[in-house]
Amino acid sequence: MDVKEINLGAIAGEKRVRNLSGKERGIAARQKLGLDALDQFPGEIAVIIPDFVDTISPSFFQGLFSQSIRALHGKAAFLKKYHFVANDSIKRWIEIGVRNASSSRDELI
Repeated sequence: MDVKEINLGAIAGEKRVRNLSGKERGIAARQKLGLDALDQFPGEIAVIIPDFVDTISPSFFQGLFSQSIRALHGKAAFLKKYHFVANDSIKRWIEIGVRNASSSRDELI
């Protein structure tokens, strides 16, 4: 099975931005990265998050990935398709983001 990679370093301005935050910025990043098309890609997606990124806020994560979670019909299918390559601190932020983006209250945001 094919695996595609996306690198959030491009979104973070290659070391200029250390904290990715804001739902609107996440939505803009989603468009820039072409995630709607990647959701339809039959293979897996490796999401590379460079070590210089300190934080991915839950709101940024929701803007970036909530549509993917919805398109893939839930958290389990999303995590089967999207694999995050990041340090442990960022993985904790990702867990929070996935939980928030897959909750029913996300529809109210």
